[in-house]
Amino acid sequence: MKFLLPAVLAVAACGTTPDERPATAEVVVFSILAPSCGQVQCHSTTTNLEGYAFDTFDAAKDSLRQLVGPTAAQSELVDVLHSDSERMPPDSPLAEEDIVLIETWIDSGAQGL
Repeated sequence: MKFLLPAVLAVAACGTTPDERPATAEVVVFSILAPSCGQVQCHSTTTNLEGYAFDTFDAAKDSLRQLVGPTAAQSELVDVLHSDSERMPPDSPLAEEDIVLIETWIDSGAQGL
């Protein structure tokens, strides 16, 4: 059952451009963070690197509560997404439109956390 929501969101996102995606916790987690960061060797409930996991919605919400500040400018998450020295994910940084969507979501109150 926990995999049903990502499947529904993936189907719903088909045919839309990144700018048309809603800035919601579900889109941030399942469309952006889980595929890029929530892999077994990274921030999953199995490895829990640095105390963060993004492979399930509940684990991602717990992690995001620690990383999301009151604004994108004050967010540790946004800092590591833009960092030159400690950028995450290290091997394939997120697309700029994904980072902008995360920033928009945070600045609009990070609804869903």
